[in-house]
Amino acid sequence: MHTTPPASFGTPKRLAAWAARNRFGIILLPWLATFASILSLKYSILISGGFRQSAVGLGHPDSLTAAETIALFRSDLLLCGVLIPVALCLLLLWLPLRLRPLISGLFALAAVIILNFETTVYTTTGSFSSLKMMWVAIAWTIHSHDTSIISVPANQQLGIAAWIVGVGLAGAIAFVEVRKSSTWLNSASLAMFGAGCVAALVACVPRLPDTAWKPSLLGQTAYAALVEGSVDADMLSHTAPELLQLYRSDSSVPPERATPYTGKARGYNVLLFVMESIPAQVFDPARDSLDDMPNVRRLREHSFLLANHFTTFPLTNYAAFSIFTSMYIKTPVGPVIGDHHIELPGMIRSLNSAGYQTAYYGYVWKIPSQRDDRMLESLGFGKISEPSINPSVDRQGSETFEGPIEYTEKHDLQSLEALRQDIHRWAEEKQKFAAAYFPEFGHDPWREVKGQVPKSLLNRGHILAAYQDAWIGEILEELSRDNLLDNTIIVITSDHGLRRIPVPPGQPPQLVAHGKLDDIVIRVPMLIYVPKVLSQPVTIDYPTSHLDITPTILDLLGISAGREFEQGTPMTDSAIADRRLFLPMDIFGASGFYYRGNYFMEDGAKNAFENSTLHFDDTNVLPYNGQQANEVRKALADQDALQNALLTNLIGQPVR
Repeated sequence: MHTTPPASFGTPKRLAAWAARNRFGIILLPWLATFASILSLKYSILISGGFRQSAVGLGHPDSLTAAETIALFRSDLLLCGVLIPVALCLLLLWLPLRLRPLISGLFALAAVIILNFETTVYTTTGSFSSLKMMWVAIAWTIHSHDTSIISVPANQQLGIAAWIVGVGLAGAIAFVEVRKSSTWLNSASLAMFGAGCVAALVACVPRLPDTAWKPSLLGQTAYAALVEGSVDADMLSHTAPELLQLYRSDSSVPPERATPYTGKARGYNVLLFVMESIPAQVFDPARDSLDDMPNVRRLREHSFLLANHFTTFPLTNYAAFSIFTSMYIKTPVGPVIGDHHIELPGMIRSLNSAGYQTAYYGYVWKIPSQRDDRMLESLGFGKISEPSINPSVDRQGSETFEGPIEYTEKHDLQSLEALRQDIHRWAEEKQKFAAAYFPEFGHDPWREVKGQVPKSLLNRGHILAAYQDAWIGEILEELSRDNLLDNTIIVITSDHGLRRIPVPPGQPPQLVAHGKLDDIVIRVPMLIYVPKVLSQPVTIDYPTSHLDITPTILDLLGISAGREFEQGTPMTDSAIADRRLFLPMDIFGASGFYYRGNYFMEDGAKNAFENSTLHFDDTNVLPYNGQQANEVRKALADQDALQNALLTNLIGQPVR
């Protein structure tokens, strides 16, 4: 049955009769249940501690007046309480009566599921999630049978289930009642719709606070879910060299030039030892006594010590990409490359051209959403040596990352032995080499080493780092036996810091930083051993990055070919102290940078922060629409667009 509106409604009474005749109240019932969920979810956010950051500058940052609170629901009431119900009625008007509650119910159910999921992600990480990231979490869970990524606390599970059941029940009632002659439910629903319209008008009266929560919750989550970011058309019109020049100009990066150490280690071999999930708080070659790490202490005497060194992203493969290319990244390159043969510029390509043998040792993640094997091949490694894991239980990494630590140690030692054998072979062949060793022993959440009783969480991490000192000793022993130690650059660092805290079995993982950048997540140890070049330790205090590893090593080796796409700078160039150093971009929704003595950050709610240390709380938030906050957001947005365009240009495939 199709019913069309009369040519003229005439009076409100005739309009009400028309709405009642078309059963709009019952048809809207499922959406009204979702609307109630939206108001409840937004209120739960507004009373949370995180919201107070947005309220700075209102005159009373610890709380809002009742009128201001009501005003913050203005967009929710207008969109979800007026516009969507009217749109539903008009769109469903042309369908048979029996189909209207079905379509309305499915729409309402989908909305409440996505909203509850997004709000749970926000309360966990401080940022809403995109559909792409939802799929990554689901795909990881399906392939690895590890539910930690999408784990939801029990109280939130009950809340989500209650709202889904409520909307589903409202849909079922609407489907049954729509063809009955009873009017009370229809009238009650229409009255609720009318109350929503009145509430929307009331919310338009008070002054609207200037915060990140002015838009509707539905609009914010829909935007986060559907908009993955795009390559700015203007940026994409530039060539890669033009983009790099724009980046260097905007970020005050010093011009390319020789340093006091250029070519001082010409002809040296290169070895990188990259620990997993070890922050500088538990292992810092620049500050620690290293009493229980004798091999690192031995190297320190002839090393550059970077006291404030940061990863570019707290995921291993993203960090490795920056280490080997000197480029920022915030998305896995492997799936973007696909089956295309891509040769990315960077350290490995330059060393291959200079006659070096290049090799990677360690576990290689091959889930469809990452494909680290394709990334490593695109970087140019001549050899990728993986441990012989049991693919039936560990192809997706769950055993390596979170299983018994003895399992992980066994495979790390297997890779270490392969590295030692290759070093010996290269020495016999008088072949220069560059090797990278990435053990997984320290992967978070940190596991306990048998026979060691940690006194604290940080002590647990230090034990994991100190345990690997013996592995460093084995490498030094091999280099000494082959007479290579005095002409090998050795880099000791970590891919990133601590992200997840160990919890009892069965409980969801706990993040160290919720929606914020933090020192313990991204500041990592960094030591660069350069024998015969340095007669004593050289400490560098200004901030440096994994972005600077490739330029530093190639500068020491005196290699200049193939370096036109570097975004980093040799760490030995003191002029980089004044550059804008971008920190991880879009991790848990947060992005940030260091600039001339201060750290800046934007969180998932678009709040901007400033602090003299890399830790942010409510006291560090900038007034939401102040000049400085807008400048922070613009700098990060510009860098994001530039980087997307640069990688798209180099890879030849869209990168977002």
